[in-house]
Amino acid sequence: MMDKKLKKYIERYDLIQNCETYELMPNGGMTVLINQETNCEVFIENQAYQLENFQAMLINAYEESVHIQSNKNINLIAIRFKGAGASFFYEEHMNELMQIPKEPIFIEKNIVENELDTYFKNRLRPSKLPFNIMKIIDLLDEQGSDYTIDEVLEIANVPRKILDKMFRLKTGLTFKTYATLKELDTKRA
Repeated sequence: MMDKKLKKYIERYDLIQNCETYELMPNGGMTVLINQETNCEVFIENQAYQLENFQAMLINAYEESVHIQSNKNINLIAIRFKGAGASFFYEEHMNELMQIPKEPIFIEKNIVENELDTYFKNRLRPSKLPFNIMKIIDLLDEQGSDYTIDEVLEIANVPRKILDKMFRLKTGLTFKTYATLKELDTKRA
């Protein structure tokens, strides 16, 4: 059972076991893979990365499936974050992950399965980075999506007040004004 405080940021802990291959479906957020045992390969857009035993990696799981394979049974834990929830635990890696979103970032070793709640509670920090809000807007723009303020707030995992403040700092507009202009721009095209 996950700690109540963590549920705001983390969707779930998934155990991936008793298989030699696994497809990790995209969830619009980030994922930490913690290898509990056997070395395996993690494929992100046909690029292979070695994940050694007791090693962990942070990956961007917004849009593409990630494939995992080994010649023995896999024993991994996938921590699935809600939207930009990972930024509250791994802020020091966010700029790098956003610059090169297809490359995993190897994080510390020996994260123990039965101490995940303690590990994440100790890492939890208020995020000061506006990347998550702006990255989400960029992502939505790239996909040509229509989006509501509630959808963006849910993905960004921040209060409305913070979203508006960060958005205004970055664009000079409120989110609502930006969305209205974007909508008009889309209708003209």
